[in-house]
Amino acid sequence: MAGSIIRRLGDLPAAQHGYFTRAQASAAGIPDFDLTRSVGRGLIERVGHGVYRVAGAGADPLAELRIESLRLDPQRTPRQRAADPRVWVALQSAAKVHGFGVFAGGPHTFVSRGRIQPGHGTRVRRRSRGLERSEWELKDGFAVTTVSRTTADLMSDHVDGGHIGRFVSDALNAGAISMAQLCERLSVDPDEIQSILMQSGDHAGAGIDD
Repeated sequence: MAGSIIRRLGDLPAAQHGYFTRAQASAAGIPDFDLTRSVGRGLIERVGHGVYRVAGAGADPLAELRIESLRLDPQRTPRQRAADPRVWVALQSAAKVHGFGVFAGGPHTFVSRGRIQPGHGTRVRRRSRGLERSEWELKDGFAVTTVSRTTADLMSDHVDGGHIGRFVSDALNAGAISMAQLCERLSVDPDEIQSILMQSGDHAGAGIDD
């Protein structure tokens, strides 16, 4: 049963860390009762509303965020989402995808080009024109705001300065962005970035003079 489902889904689960949606299964000709029986036999798992995962697919540190992103855009394939995103990961959620900073658990946050209904514990900010191509990148299967755009969003959202400083410091130290690029994209001078870094207790990180 699960083998038949996976064969009909093709490369889709592998391209989505083992996940797939009910809408994607339906498009592949898989009826709901096949999904229900496979869940009952422990061959696939129902991990969220309309979202499933192949049993034994392995650990996913971004599982909750990935499940919610699939729930918000359930019909399209990874290739379609990469070529023309309708939903972008933003703010603290984007910081987690980048792997920079330390943020406590909070709502999953997305930017959406259209009106969609968020689930519990999720924020969706509608922006009818979406994001400019320079404002987002593809990372670990997500369309996510860039480091500079994430920094700007965290600042405009009045996130604690220490958390922003840690995020910026980690990004600079990792070489994900240079001081010059950050200043240019945020339209600030180095002293302002230094002030942000000081709030995290790190004002001498790598990349400061770049």
